[in-house]
Amino acid sequence: MRPALPVFLSLAALAACAAPEMTEERAARLCAEEARQADGISGRVGVGVGSGGGRAGGSITITNDILNPRSEQQALEECIARRMAGEPSPTRFGLTIGAGT
Repeated sequence: MRPALPVFLSLAALAACAAPEMTEERAARLCAEEARQADGISGRVGVGVGSGGGRAGGSITITNDILNPRSEQQALEECIARRMAGEPSPTRFGLTIGAGT
């Protein structure tokens, strides 16, 4: 029975690493950030107070989507369809500039 133990453990490890089935709900969750950046520009702002005093920061991201902007809904639908078909994400490039105090 001992020789079967390593085989069983190997199969269990492989099963744990298997990718979960893609559902529309899961694809929508994975596509949410991409859809928010559909127009090519996004930004973040943060403000906080701690024991060391106040802090503030922000960033702006501009991607190649600015050359071909889409609506957030259109980008979400395209991304979901792509993920459901098992196709890879398109190549994107961009620039993020940030500052903080």
